[in-house]
Amino acid sequence: GLFDAIAAEAVGRVREFNPQDMANTVWAFATADVAAAGLFDAIATEAVGRVRDFNPQDIANIIWGFATTADVAADGLFDAIAAEAVGRVREFNPQNMASTVWAFATADVAAAGLFDAIATEAVGRVRDFNPQGMANTIWAFATADVAAAGLFDAIAIEAVGRVREFNPQEIANTIWAFACVDWAQDQLFTQLGSAAAKLFGDLNDNEKSQLYLGALHVRCKWPKRFFELAERMEPLRSAYTRLEPRPSNLQRNVSAMLGEVGWDHSFEHRTDEGISLDLADPDSKCAIEVDGPSHFLRDTSSGDHVVNGSTRLKSRLLRSLGWRVAHVPFFEWNSRPAHERRQFLVEKLAQINAKVGGRTPLVPSSS
Repeated sequence: GLFDAIAAEAVGRVREFNPQDMANTVWAFATADVAAAGLFDAIATEAVGRVRDFNPQDIANIIWGFATTADVAADGLFDAIAAEAVGRVREFNPQNMASTVWAFATADVAAAGLFDAIATEAVGRVRDFNPQGMANTIWAFATADVAAAGLFDAIAIEAVGRVREFNPQEIANTIWAFACVDWAQDQLFTQLGSAAAKLFGDLNDNEKSQLYLGALHVRCKWPKRFFELAERMEPLRSAYTRLEPRPSNLQRNVSAMLGEVGWDHSFEHRTDEGISLDLADPDSKCAIEVDGPSHFLRDTSSGDHVVNGSTRLKSRLLRSLGWRVAHVPFFEWNSRPAHERRQFLVEKLAQINAKVGGRTPLVPSSS
């Protein structure tokens, strides 16, 4: 096809491309959902050294394209753009800002400095954002777990006043995001929740799942507050539970070793609210979550793993529902030799006062 022919020809000629050519090419392939890993790799390599020549629209377009194309890694390009854009956010229009933070969050890349700069710039310009821009921005900040109270407050006020302009996806993203950041003002949830109830027939399962978590947040935060979506909890819960978890080999390995340690647990337990727990003892409400790569973002400055907003929201809801939860991050497990993993798990069980053989495991003193 045409895209394949262009990819084959362009891959050896990316040095001839100017920044707009590179950005538009990546954007076009991503929009058409055409995979061209070789071309994308070549453009990423070329663009890294030339990001200073990209204007805000080029930056937003190229980073959006790479974020949308999940099978292409471009860590160097994301790092270079994070460093370059942080000092230029005043040049960005609202769409550029929203697209950029959305792309970083979608690609699981944490760039706190860039997000902070965009939050500072955007807070006074929220009225210029359209509903999609507001929804994408708050979703990105929530996913990347970046605090920006001033921006959140401005978006909350603007969203409530313009709720009739929001479509179902924008409502669901916004409610989910504000639940993620543990928003403590109920007006946004009640107003957007009522709007979602009126559009209920237009919601897909993913949107209903987001709204279900938002509704659980409201129930935990304000148990006596009227919330129109509370009347739709059963279909929301059904949509949420239809998104079946996929147990990993790591999860199975951790479960097997916990069994050797003597912790009696269920594999993939669902709470009464429908929340899936990797490994759990329902009687004592103790659980171990095995967190693979999808639970983290990569920090552009340090390279460290940053827990994402979705994982933090789940943990907070579980605590509110009376569960004690410990986490086994994949990188902490993988970095330990096999003979140390058993003690590592004993320490995790001790953190949540889990009973092993009728008693809480003792953690040896480090002294």
